[in-house]
Amino acid sequence: MTKASVKKVVVTAALPYANGELHLGHLRSTYLPADIYTRFRNLIGDKAIYLCATDEHGTPILFKAEEEGIKPEEYVKIWRKDHLADFKSVGIHFHKFYQTHSPEHTELTQTLFNKLKQHTCMKPVKLHWCLKCDMSLPDRFVIGTCPFCNAEEQYGDHCEACGKVIPFGELMNAKCKKCGTASTIKEAEHLFFKLSTFSSRLESFIHNQLKAEKEVKNFVMAWIHEGLQDWDIERHISWGVPIPEHKGVFYVWFDAPIGYMTTLQKWCSENNEKFEEWWNPQSDIVHFIGKDIVYHHFLFWPAMLMAAGFNTPTEIPVRGHLRLEGKKLSKSRGWYIPLKAWKGKKQDWEYLRFYMTWTTPLGMKDTDFSASDYVQIVNGELVNNLGNLLQRILKFSENTTASKIPESEVGEVFNKVVSLKKKYEKVMLAGDMQKGLYLTSEAGKLVNVYFQAKEPWKNPEIAPEVIRTAASCMKIITQMLVPFLPSRVEKISELLNIKVKWEDDEPLPVGHILRKAKILFPRITDDDLALIKSIYEAS
Repeated sequence: MTKASVKKVVVTAALPYANGELHLGHLRSTYLPADIYTRFRNLIGDKAIYLCATDEHGTPILFKAEEEGIKPEEYVKIWRKDHLADFKSVGIHFHKFYQTHSPEHTELTQTLFNKLKQHTCMKPVKLHWCLKCDMSLPDRFVIGTCPFCNAEEQYGDHCEACGKVIPFGELMNAKCKKCGTASTIKEAEHLFFKLSTFSSRLESFIHNQLKAEKEVKNFVMAWIHEGLQDWDIERHISWGVPIPEHKGVFYVWFDAPIGYMTTLQKWCSENNEKFEEWWNPQSDIVHFIGKDIVYHHFLFWPAMLMAAGFNTPTEIPVRGHLRLEGKKLSKSRGWYIPLKAWKGKKQDWEYLRFYMTWTTPLGMKDTDFSASDYVQIVNGELVNNLGNLLQRILKFSENTTASKIPESEVGEVFNKVVSLKKKYEKVMLAGDMQKGLYLTSEAGKLVNVYFQAKEPWKNPEIAPEVIRTAASCMKIITQMLVPFLPSRVEKISELLNIKVKWEDDEPLPVGHILRKAKILFPRITDDDLALIKSIYEAS
């Protein structure tokens, strides 16, 4: 399976906001699928890099830093370190993990703004104001009822229930987040990006250029057909990227996605690469996001790039939210699983990767994390199917041919597994990691059925064929496992005595020596189940 051409691939995940710990919901929707996709593209011979950064501006960070009595710079530094440690604990590998509070980011944001400022204008706005605190209440400093869907306890810039951006002054029943006093309205002038003028270009982009799920495209097109509103990109706070020739700073959602480009620029400078050779029409630019930030990535961000003369993303895979045991995640109630808790309970991070991928479809559908379901799926689909297959191949060959691949033809099941690998490549290229993992598991089941049906322990004359066929199939399955279980693949490769090469679709050669079996996939125990449940059941 030889690759025709090598592509440069820029993979990004939505920037984690530097004001709280990461949990399984973040991993499931964004960081894990992006990690798997990057590993896959490199596996098949492309040159893919995975970029991310902490999103470090905006009112929530300023608010939290004030609450804790430290400077915002110190506050975000704490969370930046925390996030990177959490990512490493579950095998998320970034080629560069950077930050938006940096000189490079400020410079690039202002440069991009200067390229698009002809598409901006000044407009009067109504600001929420707290008389008791004697301050304006932008974004997360004000809370109230969404004017579009009537969801309560929403912040002033964005409704988390319906996904719409809330224009300044239109939040209903608004009150100060700091003291609870009902807000009053004051008028001011802000800088706006003329998003409304990009409706037709965005519609063409979404229909004809962007790879995304049909349901997501339809969701976004409904917003366009309702009529896009110009976008307020100015805030009068002390924390953020200053707007050239203005008193305010950029709204955090203006500067945050530019962090993708800043991180690429930083990676290029550290690796003797050229930015323009990566961010161009010949490259794949793939943004992995959760469904709560679709509006920003499908409308605001492409319009900004169009206005500034940069090429737009080629693909935006979207995934829905995660529930826990059937209930919505809640940090305030402790009803969630922090990434660090998984490591703290000494649970297997690759088993978590397997389960989260197995249960996460591409698209906006929400799914559930269930501890008992986790045990059943991992023990059934991974340990019993793939782990057991590896064990029986190695043990049987050790006992029958001294771990040597015997001279024999290869059974038809090998061609079936190679055929599944070709299907796997197509679905993985489409960003559907769940289907890719299903096909990997299906390959394991085919070989297990073949092994069982042949009963080589009863029929010695068929043993050479079974050993060479099954071991050769396991080589192909190992290739398919690379993006999902990177650490275990190294160990499987050692036991099979192979180097993983995607283009290698040939059976193992006669005389090839396998190694003695080791248990790489122990079963999850009742004690493990109890430990996992203890993370959230006490809340």
